[in-house]
Amino acid sequence: MARRFGLNLLIGLAFVAALVLWILSITIEETFGFFNHNWAILVVAGTAGACFILRGLFGRGENVGKKFRIMFGSGLLIVAFLAIINEVAIENDLVVPIILLIVVLGLIIGMFAVGGKKWDHGDNQSVGYKNYHQRKAEEEKRLAAEAKDKSKEDDKARIERLEAAAEKFERAAEKLEQEADQARRMADDSKR
Repeated sequence: MARRFGLNLLIGLAFVAALVLWILSITIEETFGFFNHNWAILVVAGTAGACFILRGLFGRGENVGKKFRIMFGSGLLIVAFLAIINEVAIENDLVVPIILLIVVLGLIIGMFAVGGKKWDHGDNQSVGYKNYHQRKAEEEKRLAAEAKDKSKEDDKARIERLEAAAEKFERAAEKLEQEADQARRMADDSKR
């Protein structure tokens, strides 16, 4: 998070620097008169391109995301290069080779960032990978085993409740028998 924040802050500071220099070029022409919109694009696109390449190279995440960031950064560097072509009077014969050099370097950095893995290398090529149907079957087995265990526990609980009720019933029956015996004895004693 801190690395991402730092790169985003750097891009924001590049915007601020470009805008301040552009304003200064309008207000103080003798000192900053050389700075125009092309130089502003160079500062912003160049900084953002470098930040995206760094984030793709050293950031965490999927290979596709890393390669995308690096290629996007290379695209921003191409924009920065195109913005400055007229300012420094680069010969037209050099424009295309320099753009191709930026693209090829972006591709090489992208391969380096992902360690030569294919862009679509995913979990399905890892050892021990289980596809959807295998995972679903295992989950159903686990749920069935849990349900079976739960039904056994429920059966045990029912048996315990029934045994407890039977004991209460037996005690109540014994008590009734004792009361009935006592009532018979009293009845016999009263007859005598």
